[in-house]
Amino acid sequence: MRRLLPDPAETTISEQLETYRPGEGAPEERPFVAMNFAATLDGRATIGGVSGPIGSETDTAMLSGLRKRFDAVMIGAGTMRAERYADLEKRLVVVESHGGEPADLGELLRSLREEGVRAVMCEGGPTLHGSLQAEGLVDELFLTIAPKMSGGEGPRILEGALPAAVEMELAWLLEEDGELFARYRRS
Repeated sequence: MRRLLPDPAETTISEQLETYRPGEGAPEERPFVAMNFAATLDGRATIGGVSGPIGSETDTAMLSGLRKRFDAVMIGAGTMRAERYADLEKRLVVVESHGGEPADLGELLRSLREEGVRAVMCEGGPTLHGSLQAEGLVDELFLTIAPKMSGGEGPRILEGALPAAVEMELAWLLEEDGELFARYRRS
């Protein structure tokens, strides 16, 4: 694996994540929130309705390495139905709408923080990602861009309207076998 930005060099996932401690940057009122997605070159977040076929073994290793650094994993109910989340060694928070009304994400995150959760890795889906971004509750985005194109219809990594464009800053960019691993911080 090569680190392209910053400081180009050979690296490994372990080396890249060695000093990453998202809980240390947690605001007092809520946990630190990072999103994690994989996308195809044509911008799709799923192939055949699931994200698994997009990434590689390296993407899976990156996901596993990231999960170790978070207190909880958050997903939407649709993601729970579509993807496999058995035997997760972290607290799993499943977000559901109630009677067509979206969940109060700010309140959910405040309650998690009160319970001692300092860092949450949100793995989607795209509607949950859109809702968190719209409320300004996302601190970082980890995005794997796979060298694949899927065509057709399917969700992007973010679905739903935002009140304004969200500025992000590239923190690092890695590459292995044409697959890109980007880490973005909210500006």
